[in-house]
Amino acid sequence: MRTHITNIYGHSPKSTALIAQNMTTNIAKSLDFNEIGIYAYPVSLDSPQELRTRIDGMISGVGFTDIVVAQFPTWNDMEFDESLIARLREYSSLKLCIFVHDVLPLMFEENYGLMPRFIAMCNQAQVVILPTEAMKARLVSEGLQGPKIIIQKLWDHQTTLSYQTPKFERLIHFAGNPDRFPFINQWRYQTPLQVFDQPNDNSLTDNASFIGWYRDEEMLFKLSSGFGLSWSENFPGKRERDYSELNLSFKLSTYLAAGIPVIVRRGIAVADFIATNHLGLVVDSLQEADDIIQTMSESDYQVMATHVKQISFLVKNGYYTKKALIDSLHSLLSTD
Repeated sequence: MRTHITNIYGHSPKSTALIAQNMTTNIAKSLDFNEIGIYAYPVSLDSPQELRTRIDGMISGVGFTDIVVAQFPTWNDMEFDESLIARLREYSSLKLCIFVHDVLPLMFEENYGLMPRFIAMCNQAQVVILPTEAMKARLVSEGLQGPKIIIQKLWDHQTTLSYQTPKFERLIHFAGNPDRFPFINQWRYQTPLQVFDQPNDNSLTDNASFIGWYRDEEMLFKLSSGFGLSWSENFPGKRERDYSELNLSFKLSTYLAAGIPVIVRRGIAVADFIATNHLGLVVDSLQEADDIIQTMSESDYQVMATHVKQISFLVKNGYYTKKALIDSLHSLLSTD
C-alpha cells in the first residue's frame, strides 16, 4: 500500500491555487506521499478516450490497494476532475480522499449550477478534507453525505526564514489585486495601506502605495511590521465576502508565517480562531480597524505579536496540513 497526492502545474507563479497545492504536496512528501502531477491544459480538446489515456498516464504509479488524496479543483475544468475520480474509483480496493481547496460553485455565481456535480463527485470519496466547519455545514445542506469529513482549520505557509520580532508601526499590508479587491482604490483611512501588487493608475487615494509583487521569502521579509489585512467585499458576479465566511484565506497564513498580527472581518470562517488566540483585530469595518490602530500602544501590539509567534511556528512547519492528512489516513484505515 502506497500513498499519493495530486499536484497542479503550468499555472502562473503568482497563482495562489498553484502555491497552495505545491505547498500541500511538499508537506505530504514529508509524510512519504508520492506526487501525481496534474498539468494545465484545455480539456475540451480531448476526446473521451484521449482524456482517459491522459489520466491513465498521470496515475500510472497508483496501485489497486493504494491511497490517493486528490487536491481539488485541478482548474482543468470539472469534466477533468470528474473523469479523474471516475477512473480512480475503478480501482476496486483504492481508498480516496478529496482535499477541497476551493468550491467553484460557491466562488462564482454563474457556476452555482455545477453544485450537484461537485457534491456527487465528493460523495464518491471515503474522506473529504474541508477548510472550515462553516463549509461543512453548507455542503452538507447541498447533499454531501457518506464521506468522513476532516476540517483543515488553517492554511500553512512553509518557510525556512527565522522568526523576527515585528516592529510596531501604524501600517497595514495587503496582498491582492485591486481588480479583485476594489476597496484598495478608495483607501480613505489614516493608517497607510501597503499593497503587494503592481502600481495602479485607477487609485483614487494617496494613502495606498503599490510596491509590486514579490516572491515568497522576499514578501515575508518585507512583512516585518504593522498588520496584515485579510479582507474582501461582495461585488456583481462574485460574492467574495460571502465566500470568506465559508473558506480559508491563504494570505492570512502568509501574515501569520511572517509573524505580524492580522486584521479580519467579523463573521469570516476563522474570526473566532483569531479572536480566541489573540492574533490580531476582528472588526466590523475598515474604519473600526483604523481607529483601533491609531490609538493602540506599542505594548498592546507586542502582546498580539507574542501570540502570533506561537501560531507562526505551526504554520511555518506545516502542522495544520500534516494533521489534516494524518487524520485522513486514520479515517481511511480505521473503523473508529
